[in-house]
Amino acid sequence: MKKSIIGLIWGESTLKVMAILYDSVITAFLLQLGLKNTQIGLIWSVVLLTQMLFDYPTGSFADRYGRLKIFTVGMVLTGSAIVMIAYSINVIMLYMSAILMGIGESQISGTLFPWFINSLDMSENLQEKEEYILKSNGQVQYSANIIGILTGFVISFLNLDYKFMLVLAGTFQAINGILIYFSFKDNKSTEVNLIKIGKKSFYIFLKEYKLWVYTLAMTVHYSFYSIYLFIWQPRANLLGVVGSKLTGINSIYLLCLVVSGLVIKYKKEIKNYLYILCTILIPISLIIIYHSQSMTLYLIGIILLGFSNGMIAPQIMSTVHYFITDEVRSSVISLVSSLSSVFLIFLQVIIGKILDIKGNFYLEILCVLFGIIYIICIILILKWIRKNNCTI
Repeated sequence: MKKSIIGLIWGESTLKVMAILYDSVITAFLLQLGLKNTQIGLIWSVVLLTQMLFDYPTGSFADRYGRLKIFTVGMVLTGSAIVMIAYSINVIMLYMSAILMGIGESQISGTLFPWFINSLDMSENLQEKEEYILKSNGQVQYSANIIGILTGFVISFLNLDYKFMLVLAGTFQAINGILIYFSFKDNKSTEVNLIKIGKKSFYIFLKEYKLWVYTLAMTVHYSFYSIYLFIWQPRANLLGVVGSKLTGINSIYLLCLVVSGLVIKYKKEIKNYLYILCTILIPISLIIIYHSQSMTLYLIGIILLGFSNGMIAPQIMSTVHYFITDEVRSSVISLVSSLSSVFLIFLQVIIGKILDIKGNFYLEILCVLFGIIYIICIILILKWIRKNNCTI
């Protein structure tokens, strides 16, 4: 059990460091190449479309052939795609990189955390196991984020250009993906028939309506992140933060995720109203970031968003596993991820177009609409978690 959580922390930390290097500069890098927000949105749409097409099949492959094995393939492909982006000399190369990244992301999605859960000892007390899963998610979140924060603050003092940071991110991810695979024992489903795995996972999704709400919640969560990815770097540039110094801003965001992770891990009981408040604060913080005219106001938005996301995301990403059987866990999670991508494909272009025409009002409406849907989803999820704990 202890070794499996080390593997989870290692994998998540690798993804976090990669995110510090990649997410901190990718929008600024593409804008520097001369692309408009709409073009950037199209590139993200290609990533998501490819991911959607490959997500569900690779989930079944993970259940059949080994979750850690497929995770490693995804880490190598995604890392290679990031390096390819850095050396792209035209839009065609960027789209090819986007396709490769989409394939890689589909391998990573629904593999690492299901591998961790299936590596746990089967406890007779189901409630203890579920509490351990949620607490472990919090522990992994703050451990990985601390590593990301330290990396970000160190890099912020270095004079690194966008291209070098992207190459570093891709190389780091690919190498660590390979090392993780050879350091831990893999696991897979007892079912060897891929068709049966696919049919059973689809049947479970159709039968369990709670998974529909989780899918909607994940869609909104990634929609908020898409908006964030579009706006935070250009706004920071306008406020005078450029180059590798952007990692410092990202580190502050991760620091807030660490704080929320500590709250989840060590506070015995968290009132539901705190989760609802955090859900409300997410769209508000995005609007603050987009409209901020001072660094103080900008940082307030970043801090609110980081803490709120850190409180809400584990409630979605961890507890969804309560309603999925072990043998098709990766397949169902990949199916949920694939369905979420359908809407996100179109959203990228919509956000890019709104930003290009400077449609502030439309962006605010989008945030408020997503916020209302998010609140409804979180209320339902919290209700199911409470009911599930009471019946065990």
